[in-house]
Amino acid sequence: MKPRKNPTDAQYLRRMQHEPIGPHDPRVRNDAYWALRHQGYSDAFARRAFRDMLPRFYREKVDTSGEYIDDIDPDELLFVPRVDTEVKKLAVMIRPDLTEESAATAAPRSNEYTIWSETVPGFGLRIRSTGVKTYIVMFRVKGRSTQGKITLGKPGDLSLDLARRLAREIRIEASAGNDPRPAHKHGELLKRVK
Repeated sequence: MKPRKNPTDAQYLRRMQHEPIGPHDPRVRNDAYWALRHQGYSDAFARRAFRDMLPRFYREKVDTSGEYIDDIDPDELLFVPRVDTEVKKLAVMIRPDLTEESAATAAPRSNEYTIWSETVPGFGLRIRSTGVKTYIVMFRVKGRSTQGKITLGKPGDLSLDLARRLAREIRIEASAGNDPRPAHKHGELLKRVK
């Protein structure tokens, strides 16, 4: 069942019965999303992690007697500053934001994946396993439950800035209640954006 912002009493009770994720939970060791959630990161940030790559935990020696505690009174310190303190750190691969550089250097993988833009919701670069890259935009026409998708073009044919402006225009058109597919098909949106 999909989680909702306004859960029913039964959903809320089920959520409350789940144990909070702990350090010995196998999901923390095997899934980058849950490793980040356990570290205290938000759901929106953790969703950007590549889930098919295992999180890597490593230990690093940290100098705790550095500049950041020099101006604190030694009587108020809760720990004894040491040079050889070991800290456990987490390394997770995070999807980069969609830029010209990330669009050019995105490598194909065994499965199709999408690099989503942080600035325009629903806009991204789809990379197929064959290496073909295309800009896409996902939208939902106001009042409809189904989600639509429009392929805007390839990165060589369309600049990122123009594709981003086209995606904004398509999403504005859809939020107004109009289906943007016919306008995009006839090139009206492209003329409006240029």
